[in-house]
Amino acid sequence: MKSTPQRSKTSRITSKLQFPEPAINAEYLTREFMTPIGKSYELEARILKNKHHDKPWVISIHGAHADYSKANAVSFGLQERNISVLGITMSGHSKASPLEAEETSLANNIHEAESFFADLDPIKPVVVMGFSLGGTPALKLLEKHADKISKIVLFYPGIYSKNSYDKSYGEPFRSVLSKPYSYRDNDTIELLQRFPGKLMLVKGEYDGLDPVAYGKPAGTSAGEIEIAGKKYSSPIPKEVIESVKDAVPAERRTYIEIPGCDHSVILWMREHPEQSKDLLDTLTDFILS
Repeated sequence: MKSTPQRSKTSRITSKLQFPEPAINAEYLTREFMTPIGKSYELEARILKNKHHDKPWVISIHGAHADYSKANAVSFGLQERNISVLGITMSGHSKASPLEAEETSLANNIHEAESFFADLDPIKPVVVMGFSLGGTPALKLLEKHADKISKIVLFYPGIYSKNSYDKSYGEPFRSVLSKPYSYRDNDTIELLQRFPGKLMLVKGEYDGLDPVAYGKPAGTSAGEIEIAGKKYSSPIPKEVIESVKDAVPAERRTYIEIPGCDHSVILWMREHPEQSKDLLDTLTDFILS
């Protein structure tokens, strides 16, 4: 369903956000959607405006079990560096969603990201940021908007079999992902290979590990592991990270690995604000280059 977004200076979902921190120069957008079975629902996005109150040209797409506030460490940091950011919330991943996980799918999330893309600055080249599962909706935007997108920023991206898109979240979705090498049957790496712009890939040191080295089957992820008595989460398969990295030539690619960090770089950033400044400066330089 296409709809005119409703604009407000007040969030409708503040109490449901994972990180309900006050935002400066924020504007909220609410769009209406419809499920394949005709159920209507609304989702909220947040625009963080820079000091010039420019329309956003950066879109931020969260991962599983999240909403737009989970990326505050990145979005607030970019806003402080004079970049306007549109952060969207997708269905099925948090209390901010009106749909339960079993009521929606990655296909719906792809459509939601596509709909909110229309709220970006129509003049400036767009920068797309995707976190974890949000990497797939981010890359799918290249199907229709490659001519408008200048840069892609992927934080520990999830790449999935195209056969998983229409499966509802929960067991149907997991059943596709659980098959070894299922991610090879994707339709996003080819989009990235054809993309003429720049890529920034960010991951933690302990994500994207070799599953075999940790007793897991080849073609899967290392999952939950323990190194030197400390537990880490490595849900992204090693081959996925390598495929994303190799899709763009070195001269158009920036690759950053955060030492001592596992899957969730943005949570690491919340816990290490001083150390995160260098990453935010590098990200800002990349966006403005």
